[in-house]
Formats: sequence, structure tokens, C-alpha cells
Amino acid sequence: MTVREPTHQEIAARAYELYLQRGRQSGHEMDDWLQAEYELMQLPVHKLAELEPSAKPKRVKSPHALVELVRAAMLL
Repeated sequence: MTVREPTHQEIAARAYELYLQRGRQSGHEMDDWLQAEYELMQLPVHKLAELEPSAKPKRVKSPHALVELVRAAMLL
């Protein structure tokens, strides 16, 4: 399975949508960018989850563990 990373333009477009939804409130550029990137990266993660329906999700013990889980999924 080939995972396609979102393009810079796709992330920028989604980040702009988030900015508009926020009411054009400045000061959240990084938050909007990271949220957009996260949302666009979710599709491959959902596809990976569908491949192993019998696997039970592990409980995340810390926020750092969640970040590592997402990074690992992105590398697949």
C-alpha cells in the first residue's frame, strides 16, 4: 500500500479553511497548519486500521505516545 503525503498546497488550503472557520482570527497559524496536516494524514491511518479489524487498540499512556503512534503510522 502506497501512502501519499498531502502536498503543501493541500495543507495550506485546509489551514486557510480552518482560519476562516475561526472567524479570521490571527495568531493561530501554526495550530491551523498542524490541524490541517493532521486531518489530511488521517485517511491513510484509517485505511491501516481497516486492514486489521481484529486488533484491539492500545491505550495511550501519554501524549508523547500518541505522537509516536502517528509518526509510526506515517512511515508505513
